[in-house]
Amino acid sequence: MKTKGYFSGMTPDMKKNKMRKVKMYIAISLDGKIADEAGGVGWLDEIPLPEGTDYGYGDFIKSIDTTIMGNSTYQQVLSFPVEFPYKEQENFVYTKNQELTNDENVTFVSSDFAQHIKSLKQQSGKDIWLIGGGQVNTLVHNLDLVDEYWIFVMPVILGAGIPLFADHPIKTSLQLIHSETYDSGVTFLHYSKS
Repeated sequence: MKTKGYFSGMTPDMKKNKMRKVKMYIAISLDGKIADEAGGVGWLDEIPLPEGTDYGYGDFIKSIDTTIMGNSTYQQVLSFPVEFPYKEQENFVYTKNQELTNDENVTFVSSDFAQHIKSLKQQSGKDIWLIGGGQVNTLVHNLDLVDEYWIFVMPVILGAGIPLFADHPIKTSLQLIHSETYDSGVTFLHYSKS
């Protein structure tokens, strides 16, 4: 079960550290997929949610004020039958398509990704959520700009699907900060760069 107080948003250490962190908070299947072959995430709804927990999401979202995602992920979010869920955050969509125009939800970024992230990290504010998908995960990881990896391993094997990292992520050693297992069979792994 969840350790009380672990997901507490801004910690005293985080407040002392002026540079914002980029955090990957994401669910994966046991075989490392973040979405099914069609890009869907409906399979996550099949995982039981233990009473009294949200896998730390409520506290996590309070600790961030900016998101980064790829355009496929953005289009997937827009397809959900709910209002855009990140209206309280500043949202950036990374894409190679330079013809996209900003809308009420997001700002599109099509070049100088590394400089953009470095600039965000230097600004005052809360932390930055790397939402995904696989291509953006690899991009930001390979730029060595992910500070923490919050990975929730779901007790399901998807087979075909979209992997956590597309193409070729750079080999990186990580340090395990915390882990826990839920009654649903979900395992949470929290890593930082070593």
